[in-house]
Amino acid sequence: MKKKAIGIAAAVLALAAGFFLYTVWSARAEASAAVDAYNAAARDYNDAIAPYNQAAADIAEANGELQAAVDSAQAVLDKGEEAYEPDTQDLLESAVQKAEKAFAEVPVQIDPFEMRNVPAGFSTDELELAQHEAETAQKAVEESLEKIPEVPEVPDYTQELEAVRSAQKNFEKSVRKLANITSPPDSFVKERLERIDTVVQAEAVTAGNDPNGLLGTKGGYLGCVYFLDERIDRSLLPQEAFEKDGKKSSGDEQASESSSEEASSAADSTAAETAAAEEGGTAAESGTPAESGTAAESGTSAESGTAAEAGISSEGGTAAQAAAAPGDSPKKNPSIDVVMIGTAGGGAVEIYSSREEAEKRAEYISFFDGSVMDAGSCAIEGTCLIRTSKYLDEEGQEKLTQAVREALLTVDE
Repeated sequence: MKKKAIGIAAAVLALAAGFFLYTVWSARAEASAAVDAYNAAARDYNDAIAPYNQAAADIAEANGELQAAVDSAQAVLDKGEEAYEPDTQDLLESAVQKAEKAFAEVPVQIDPFEMRNVPAGFSTDELELAQHEAETAQKAVEESLEKIPEVPEVPDYTQELEAVRSAQKNFEKSVRKLANITSPPDSFVKERLERIDTVVQAEAVTAGNDPNGLLGTKGGYLGCVYFLDERIDRSLLPQEAFEKDGKKSSGDEQASESSSEEASSAADSTAAETAAAEEGGTAAESGTPAESGTAAESGTSAESGTAAEAGISSEGGTAAQAAAAPGDSPKKNPSIDVVMIGTAGGGAVEIYSSREEAEKRAEYISFFDGSVMDAGSCAIEGTCLIRTSKYLDEEGQEKLTQAVREALLTVDE
């Protein structure tokens, strides 16, 4: 009986174990089916919302790029710097305002459904719960699938970006232009003058050789750079300026051999006046600095004034040809004293601390227009006074003034 009872018990246990395993297998199968159905629906849904979410991300990125351009432009405007062309600031402000109105609203991205897994345990309750949750979630996915909004259009900010960036570049360039002509150092002016094709040489004055005595004085200039232009007939200029340090260039010898007695007389007269003007410079230091400038720089004599009135212009001979030996570059000849020659040799750029001071100087110089003391043309650019030789005709003076103006205003990239 005992063995029979044990056999019956073993059979019951085996049957119970089999029933348990079947129940678990069945629950797992149903849960797996529900989870697989949900996952399939979730993948379809996630694929369906992907274009929408990508468009939302693209809109956010486009807005970010435009915002960065606007912020950069606004930061430049906030500095409060002035521009050479005031309208460049107006254009930049207008471009920023238009850009700020162009921003599109960034849609909120749709959250995707996460994938589900069948529990790894043998608890039928856990498997049944997983089945129930998967079936409920599948219904939610199917309902959400019908509510996916249309894919938003990604804005094209190309026009706004180009407008803001271009306006900012133009404004910053214009700010630098104004800085170029607002009390620049004479080294800067000298370098810019030497860029001009017709300028042979440029030289800044010092306290020791300033013919006007205006350097560093009250109401005087901060710096002054004279330049020699190749279009000026050298025979009209003070010849001792081409014999610096007691050395005479081969060009000087050629010029001396070819010049007439009348030209030599004019040069002697000019030299005499230059010396007299230098004495006037001393007087300027004692209280009348403005009155010292014209005579010293004009190199004027009765004969040279007549030559100017007779039409000396860009066709009147070249200082470069006279100042350099054949085959030599006319630029930067150390034997030429450009400051001694003064504005008569080409011109000068006088640098002031304010535009008002430059205007006062120009007004004083204009007093001698048309007289034997005529010192040539004057034009104001920022706080700089651009002067050109009286030996150029009106058109030549205008062209040279424009060349100097462009050289000073050029903004190197």
